[in-house]
Amino acid sequence: MKISPSIAAIAAVLSVSLGSATLAQDAVSADMAAPETETQTIDSEATDATDSVTEAVAVDNMAQTDAPDDAAETVTTDNVPETAAVDAAPQPSCELHIFPTLEGQALTTSLLSGFGIVGAVADAAANKDRNISEAEYLKEALGPRLQVQALKSLDLVEELNLEPSQIIYQTPIADRKITTKATTRLTSSNAPCYVELIVTQNFYTKKAIYGRSLNNRFVFKDFRNGKTETKLVKGRGGNGLSYFPPKTTDETEAAEQDLREAFAKNFTEFAKKFK
Repeated sequence: MKISPSIAAIAAVLSVSLGSATLAQDAVSADMAAPETETQTIDSEATDATDSVTEAVAVDNMAQTDAPDDAAETVTTDNVPETAAVDAAPQPSCELHIFPTLEGQALTTSLLSGFGIVGAVADAAANKDRNISEAEYLKEALGPRLQVQALKSLDLVEELNLEPSQIIYQTPIADRKITTKATTRLTSSNAPCYVELIVTQNFYTKKAIYGRSLNNRFVFKDFRNGKTETKLVKGRGGNGLSYFPPKTTDETEAAEQDLREAFAKNFTEFAKKFK
């Protein structure tokens, strides 16, 4: 069967038309896809921008958070020299050297002591063991450490009417010939402003009429103005006791506190002569 030339020409025209339509459709599809790609690109750029802003805000917040710490460190560093300056404050040039005593004596008497020598001898014999035990207890209950504790409760510089002074507690000296008679300094210090306070007696007494009391003796030596020798200023103080010696172990703490308070009062009595 033969196809006529006119039909063949029409088929060719239709084929070309269909090809052109397909190309046009592909172009339209490409055009429609392009905005979508551009939109995705814009969205991506917007996301990156947002992330950059977020990072910038985070960095700024970190800077703000770190700032107070830096400021605190600066303040702390600035305060160090002030603290060091306070710690480095010079000590007073005057020195007060204090020597506690190792002594402890006790004496209990009764009405027998009122009957002359015979009565006194009988009284001493009757209370011999008691006096020994109470003397030993006194040495322990008012030893050097507790004497120092009692004196620290007072303003010694004011009581003795001294210039501002360093207070230096020394080791007790057992030899009474040194503590009660030496006119020279008992330490190696050469300070021109220098004084000594020496405790020379702890003495507990119990009398039938007057009751219980603590008596202390003190020596004050003034070497101010660079003296190497000086006179001894001696004195005493005495005050009553309520709990010493303790009758039971439950009264031990009260008895020892009683001793320390009486000791402090005895010192203030002695120190009145310097007012």
